[in-house]
Amino acid sequence: MIVFSCLKNEFMTYVREETISNKVYDAYKEIFNKRTKLSQIKAWANSLPHMAGIISDLPENTGITIEYGIPLTSKSIDMVISGYDLNHKPIIIIVELKQWSYTKLIKSVDGVVRTQINNKEKNVLHPAYQVLSYAELLKGYNLTIAKDNISVIPTVYLHNYDLNINDPLYNNKYKPYYQKIYMYGRNEALEFKELITSLIKYGDNLNIINKIDRSPIKPTKKLLNEIINMTKGQKVFNLLDEQKVIMEEITKLAHQSFIENKKQTIIIKGGPGTGKSILAINALGELLKIGLMGAYVSKNMAPRKVYKNMITNGSNEISINELFKSSSYFFHVNQNKYDFLLVDEAHRLQEKSGLHNNLGENQIKEIINASKLSVFFIDEKQAITVKDIGTIKNIEYYAKILKSRISTYELTSQFRCNGSDNYLGFIEALLYNKKEKPKFNFDFQVIDSPQELKDIITTKNTNNNARLIAGFCWPRKSFTADNQDYHDIKIGDFSMSWNLKHGEPFATRENAINEIGCIYNVQGLEFDYIGVIIGPDLKYQNGKIITDYKARANTEKSLYGLQTKIKEDKQNKEYYENIADTLIRNTYRVLLTRGIKGCYVYACDPKLQQYLKRMETHKLHL
Repeated sequence: MIVFSCLKNEFMTYVREETISNKVYDAYKEIFNKRTKLSQIKAWANSLPHMAGIISDLPENTGITIEYGIPLTSKSIDMVISGYDLNHKPIIIIVELKQWSYTKLIKSVDGVVRTQINNKEKNVLHPAYQVLSYAELLKGYNLTIAKDNISVIPTVYLHNYDLNINDPLYNNKYKPYYQKIYMYGRNEALEFKELITSLIKYGDNLNIINKIDRSPIKPTKKLLNEIINMTKGQKVFNLLDEQKVIMEEITKLAHQSFIENKKQTIIIKGGPGTGKSILAINALGELLKIGLMGAYVSKNMAPRKVYKNMITNGSNEISINELFKSSSYFFHVNQNKYDFLLVDEAHRLQEKSGLHNNLGENQIKEIINASKLSVFFIDEKQAITVKDIGTIKNIEYYAKILKSRISTYELTSQFRCNGSDNYLGFIEALLYNKKEKPKFNFDFQVIDSPQELKDIITTKNTNNNARLIAGFCWPRKSFTADNQDYHDIKIGDFSMSWNLKHGEPFATRENAINEIGCIYNVQGLEFDYIGVIIGPDLKYQNGKIITDYKARANTEKSLYGLQTKIKEDKQNKEYYENIADTLIRNTYRVLLTRGIKGCYVYACDPKLQQYLKRMETHKLHL
């Protein structure tokens, strides 16, 4: 989307008359029917005049576009300069303008620096990473750029910043980004001008950017080939049995939805280990291959990061990022913008979005509205917080409101826990106090101490695919969230770090074996071996397993508000206690079913530990 555009000679006049920020602001108000922040207006007034000297020698009819909104994102490019090179080939130069005066290196996070913005120091994207991501998105998804072979040149201009080779921005850790773009400080304005002048020799009267703006937005052939090459030969992308059958149904309905321009909603039910996530990732690749535009969606960040890394084999392919979306993204997305959206862990969807849960109306409704085909992968017994509203009933309700046809399928075959359907039945019978507990053929062991549990899981971590996890019973301090030397979890003489905050996912980080994760780190994922510490929120009393919501850590928000309601609303106390009870049981159902080859357990409650020891007898001889 173009917010404001003009020819170079007009831009120079607006800068000379000091009206350029007013022109952009007026265009912004007309398009969005709202005002923008004063800081944004000041940024236009401060930064845009610095470009006048840079482009002064370009042809008068060179295209100048300000605030070009990148499709698929809420981001926009500060300036796009369009024209033709010496050989009359189309070219656009995208310019990221920065008012920064200094930066600081951040070692622990990739592609991020620290600087002062609006009188406050904060972490922000390295400008090279930022402009490179814009360029790759345009080249990866704009069919006109690919078809017409339009050159896209990413640049950064820090017009208040003296840049030199020893600057933090040129630290080696950022080299994968800055070596692919052009970056200049105010002391290099002449070099920047020479670059621009050497690239654009003829004006285009805005024809190039207007054509780009009208282009279909879908993965280009080049990007699709890259995805196919990345996934080729990876065992995890093979589909078995009913997974393949349902994949064919998804493809058929996607075709039908696209051709008939009618909404379709697919609900795919399946318990832990039935292959919901792998089916979702396969569907992403298959639907992209047939020319449809869509994304894999999840509420939790961990599955998105892990599966993106799986596709890219660990390389940082920025253009792949837009194929992985948070469920909180779609409250501002227009109707049917996507051909398809694949919603993994749909039971974790919530009503409101945003950091403070104050954005949007309902994530289920917003996802169905945003796509022609919406596919929800769901296990209602994996809802783990009071905010989780992802139920089949709710999905069907909003699908009907939005006039979307509904199809339902079910995955039943067990591909985790060594394929033991009975193990999942055993865990459900155990947690939900069913009398009959089936025998099972799976490596389930109750370990005598948390230290012994840690030692066993560490020895099993030969392929970086064994993890320790625990229930929400230990407080997590924000100021130690990155410190692996601070031990939050303490059980007798045993202590370990808890739920650390890192850039890399817990599931794939090399040193994650030295910390304990939580359900948010592992839901939707699987490991060879899992070690589970059952906290004091799960106990054994009077012949059955009970829950204790008071044993939950007060820093954990999954039961947020329930304790207050239980205390104050005497009339509905039992109702709220039942909600807390279900969510705690669901949490351990997820934790105890993450292992492919084995699950080892230690329970903090001595009676529960003894009871689990007795239950080990249900394990068949391995």
